[in-house]
Amino acid sequence: MTSIGKRIAHIRKMRGYTQEKLAELADISVQYLSDIENDKRNITVTVLKRITESLYVTTDYIVRGIETGKEDCAIYHMLDTLSDKNKRGAEKILETFIEVLIQ
Repeated sequence: MTSIGKRIAHIRKMRGYTQEKLAELADISVQYLSDIENDKRNITVTVLKRITESLYVTTDYIVRGIETGKEDCAIYHMLDTLSDKNKRGAEKILETFIEVLIQ
């Protein structure tokens, strides 16, 4: 089974984030993030919530490795067909679109 830290590191890299960027977004130190990713420290619920929000994933995925409801969402099927580079581009476009919608 993959650890919470390894899942965080994997998603962080998929998003194209450095440890510095994710630590900044989650308002934690780079050292703390590194320790979490390397299974040297436990993660608090508060930090888990900030990390999942920064990575746009559910806590279920980080904790259990299960993404609930994903298989029923058409947007995920479309994103799954893209290359990693194009996925990052599509995610940035969607982020901007959603930000405009919620203003």
